Formats: sequence, structure tokens, C-alpha cells
Amino acid sequence: MNRKYLQITGFFLFFALPFLAAQQRIDDPLNVPVGAAQMWETGIGDTIKGSPHLQANSAVLAGDRGSIKSFFMSGTPLWNFDARGTAVPYIARSYEAATYVCNNDGVLMAINRVGRELWRLNLGKPISYPPVVGWDGRVFISLESKMTCRTASGNGLWTIDLGSSVAFAPILDKTGSVATVLQNMDFVKVNQFSKVERIRLQRLPSMITSLNEGSLQSYVLLYQSGEMEKITFNDGVKDGGKLSKTSIKSLPATPVAAIGRGAQFVVLLKDGRTLLLDSNGGTVWTKNTHEAVEEKGSGNLSLGQASLMWDERGVYALSIRGVSAFTQEGRRRFVHRLSSECSGVPSLSDEGILYACGKDNTLRVYKIDAKPRTVPMSKFYGPEPEGSYGMGHPPPSPWEGDNSRYSDVNQDRVYDEMKAVIQSGQIGEKEPVYVAYMMEMIGFFIGNPQTSQVRPLVKPPQRVRLIELLSHVGSRETIPFLWNIFDKDHEPVVMRACADAIGVVGVDPTGRSFYSYNYALTPRNPNIDPQLVLAASSSIARLCRFSGPPLAPEGIRVMRYFSNLPTLPNTVKSQITNEIDGLFKEGLDKVIQ
Repeated sequence: MNRKYLQITGFFLFFALPFLAAQQRIDDPLNVPVGAAQMWETGIGDTIKGSPHLQANSAVLAGDRGSIKSFFMSGTPLWNFDARGTAVPYIARSYEAATYVCNNDGVLMAINRVGRELWRLNLGKPISYPPVVGWDGRVFISLESKMTCRTASGNGLWTIDLGSSVAFAPILDKTGSVATVLQNMDFVKVNQFSKVERIRLQRLPSMITSLNEGSLQSYVLLYQSGEMEKITFNDGVKDGGKLSKTSIKSLPATPVAAIGRGAQFVVLLKDGRTLLLDSNGGTVWTKNTHEAVEEKGSGNLSLGQASLMWDERGVYALSIRGVSAFTQEGRRRFVHRLSSECSGVPSLSDEGILYACGKDNTLRVYKIDAKPRTVPMSKFYGPEPEGSYGMGHPPPSPWEGDNSRYSDVNQDRVYDEMKAVIQSGQIGEKEPVYVAYMMEMIGFFIGNPQTSQVRPLVKPPQRVRLIELLSHVGSRETIPFLWNIFDKDHEPVVMRACADAIGVVGVDPTGRSFYSYNYALTPRNPNIDPQLVLAASSSIARLCRFSGPPLAPEGIRVMRYFSNLPTLPNTVKSQITNEIDGLFKEGLDKVIQ
């Protein structure tokens, strides 16, 4: 009997202990006191490549053998994604915590916060650099000489051939454009609408950082020799000549990391020194990090062993052996040394939590900073994007003020033109013009006292088809326009189209659409349209599936409220209940802790 008991116990421990170890977590990571003590740790079972990717209170890790795993900041395992083949270690995350990963077969996949695949794109070959996520959630993907841009929901916006293969990991600059260097030594700036500016370099830089010098945007290119070069972008110059370059002061040693903020930038040198520099390379201050020999460090960093962060809290110099923090004025805030080297550079979250992956395949997590971030935060996710592309309020279209645009013939002509371009996935530089036209026509009645309900300038079917078209190029910046039309246009068919479009766009980081649906569909409304309730429920379900918790539980509550509206036919109630059941089966009802 005892032997059988021991066998059963051994069997349980063998299979359960790894799971239990991964489950260890803390109840409230935000209130954990700051100190060197570990918050939690878990075995990964794979050597982690690069740094943990942090966003929205969670971390995503890419393993050497292609595993992709995610953990909540409390230690709760979120998901372990099967990339259907080995995943390459070039990962990006969006503001809504979507993760973009590519496998060795060249299939790029978008994954939501709970590990559900949202969409995929077959590139034919694996990517060599991480995708870049733009301010409105659009994704820039580079492969050889091609760059393609997709909406957050996977719809194509444009694809261009740069004429030479990308030779440097693209970065998002201070204008929301992508900057990189090609193998032919062209430095290129590609904006969100596919417009390219380029200038020839003499050699490949080690790193690029972007600056904002008032009305001018610039880039500092840092070379292994310590030399630096500045490229300035002047939007007031004619196309093809907007970029110019000048040499600036050299660094005293080889740089291993750099980051810009405003008109200044910080550089971490090989010997462990951190320098704050002005836009001309002039030194504002110099401080030693934990890596400097004077601080009992190695004094011998190399590329890939360090990174820099700089936000309103100050400057953080991270390396495989620890973190040093400074105020913007250069005063040291703290040093946190790790007991052993990491397999990649640790990552520091907005909550002051450090994620460090050891060479023993263990993720260790520490609370090292109690200073909170003060930038605007969305209700459900992290800090708001650094800027906006203006697609919520684009400049006036060329058709504005031309009353002939309201004729049915002209509406049909422009609609057919836009539809063909959008369906081709090549809207590119026409995006601001087309989006402006669609918004002007859909919202023609806003602020127009001459609007006729009987003979509107843009009929309901015409508005519906434009709303549907807008959804295919829409982004988080388009959502406020859509719920504004939902609130103000009282045609049920137009309201349904807005709800459908919000679901297609897939992103509503504030959950404001839920308020619009809830307000319009109260039991006190004697004219509730059952099909509108169904459209609103379907829209909420799509938003829940895209974003996952914590947005999803709130969406489910609204859908449950709809399913109990006394005036709804039982067939509609049943359809909403089925939609809710589907969200429950996917585990989207649970609040992550």
C-alpha cells in the first residue's frame, strides 16, 4: 500500500510541480515594496532570445527553440502560443497588447492578449527584423527590399519596394514614420502613407535614435568608432530633398545603446558610462552605471548586452547584469544588480517591474522602482501613443465645398474609385484624401442646419457603403468618429453599419463604444431595433476577441444586459446568448490577476 501511495505521489509531483512553479504569483504586484527581493520566478524550459517584450501589465518571451510564452505581472501564466513551426525571435507588441510573431515558414501572426490568433499573413519567407507598430496600431513589416503596412485587424494599406534590402532594424521615429538603412547605404524615412525620403550614407551605423527639435525632426546615427552624424528632416523642402546630413561631435568610446527624447539623447558607452547629449553632440552630463569599472562593473559592454529607457521618470541604463537609474538632471536614483547574468537584456515595465531571463532558463521578476509614470494612460492598457496620424480629423478633402459631389452619379464614381484602390491593398498616399472624403460624406449632417431628413444629401444606403469601406482602412483613431455617427445619426441601418465597422476595425482601447451602445439601447427606448442590438452585440464580441481582458469582461456584461431586454424577440436573445457562450469558451470572461 505504501509503495503504491509513493508511486502515485511521485507521479503527481513529476507532472504537477512544473505547472505549480509556473503558477506562483503575487496578489497585488503594484503594492509590492521596492527592494532587491524577488517578486516571483518561473522556469521557461527554453533559452530566451533577446529581451522580454512588455505591454499592458504583461510580458512576452521568445525562446531559442521557437516557443512564445506570456505572463501577467503577478506571475500568472497567460498563454503558450504554437507558432506552427519554429518562431523567429523578432517580435513586436501593440498598445492594445497584440503580439506579432513570424515562424520559419514566413507566416506572420497577430496574437491577442490571451494568446488567440487574430489574423495571419503569409510572407513567403521569415522576417529578419521586428515589425514596427505605428501610433494608430498599424503594423510596418520589412522583408528583403519590401515594406508592407497593415491595419491592426490585418487589412492591407500599402506595399512598396525600396529598391534594396533592409540592412538595419527599422525604428519608429518622432513623426510616426519608419526609419532604416538599406544595403545600398540609403538611409530611408517611410511615412505612414508610404511616402519615401532617402539620403546616401557612407557606411552602416551601429544604431539610430530620433530627435524632435521643435519644427524639425532629426536622427542621430552612431557608429562603432564613436563618430556621429545627424540627419535632419525638413518638411518645408520639396520632395526628394527633405533630408540633409551633417557631422557632429564624436563620442569618447564605442556606443552600445542610445535613445532620444525631445532635442536630446542619451548614449550608453562600452565602458559603462552614460552620457546625456544635446542635438549637436555636446555633453550635458556624464555618469557611471553599474557596468563601469569604478562601480565594480566589467567596463566591457558590447552590442546586444545593454539598452536604454528614457521617460518622464528619468533615464534607465539596463544591461545583462543590472540596472542604473538617473534623473533627467543626472542625479543617480538607484542601482539594482542581478545575482547572475541574463541571457538577454532585462526589460523594465511602466509599473517599475524588472523582468530578467537567466541563463538557467528561469524568468525572475523584481519590483525595483516605486516612481509611477505620469503620462496619460488608457483605461484598459498602458500609456497612450506618443502622437497621432490625424486620421480622426484629417485635413479637408479636395471635394469639400463642391456641391456637385452630392449628385448620385458623382458619389458612385468616387465610391467605385476608392473601393478598387482599398480592395487592392494599396491606398498608400491617398489614405488622408479618401478618409477625409468618407468622413465628410458620412457626417454631412453634422453642423449643417439645412439638413433634410426627407431628402438627405447622402442617402442612408450611400452612408452605409462608405462606413463599410472606411472600416477596412480604419484604426483606433477612426473609432471616435464612428461612435459619434452612431450617437447622432438616427437611421437604424446607419447605426448598424457603424457598429459593424467598429467590430471590423477591432480596436477600441477606451471601451467608449460600449457606452454608445448602452445609451442608445436602454429599455426606455420604445423604438429599439432588434437588428441594431444584434449588430452592437456582434461588434462588442469582436472587440472582446481582439483585445481580450480586461476589456472583454466589461463587454460581456453589456451583452448580457442586451440579452435580457424585454422587448427583444427570443430569436435575437438566443443569438446574443450564443455569442456570449462563445466568449466564455475562449476564456475571455476572466479578469487576469
